[in-house]
Amino acid sequence: EKKVCSHLFWSPRGQFIVLANLQMGSFEFVDTNDFTIMKSGDHYRASEVEWDPTGRYVVTGTSGKVKEDHGYHLWSFQGRILKRVNLKNFMLFLWRPRPPTLLADEKQKEIRKNLKKYYAQFESKDRVRMTRASKELLEKRAKLREQFVEYRAKRVNDWEEQKYRRMQLRNNMDTDTLEADPDNVEEEIVEILVREDTTLLE
Repeated sequence: EKKVCSHLFWSPRGQFIVLANLQMGSFEFVDTNDFTIMKSGDHYRASEVEWDPTGRYVVTGTSGKVKEDHGYHLWSFQGRILKRVNLKNFMLFLWRPRPPTLLADEKQKEIRKNLKKYYAQFESKDRVRMTRASKELLEKRAKLREQFVEYRAKRVNDWEEQKYRRMQLRNNMDTDTLEADPDNVEEEIVEILVREDTTLLE
């Protein structure tokens, strides 16, 4: 498709690209696998675009070259705005470089080649971890329920032991069951005027 853009910014990991029109402050985030526009966004007066080394985040910035609206926007690689920051006299945004990998090139190639095998191992470990976490959660809930039942039983026992004292205070009348008897309950409906409008018809 024909797109109006002044700059192209490739992800350091490839596949994703930002089509930027810095004159208009508009950005389109594109997946080049199928050339779909994942999302579009605006950052008025933006003059800088920086991908982070992992290719997961993008920063657009408005530097001191313009007179106002200094600051930066943080985006996901899919074009979702994550944060807007206004900074007076903002000049430059740089990502901290990632340290070099400790794996030799041959080892990296071997890992890429056997990724499917590693996926199965990781999924198995994740399932074990989730099962353990679920078991711990169930045990915690059971313990809390047991504590509540014990506490409630103690309070009910105290309430029953105090019945004689309550009857003494109420002229030897057992009032514990009065609320449970529907004959001892009166229902009253109260209507309140909230607002009254008057309309004149010509």
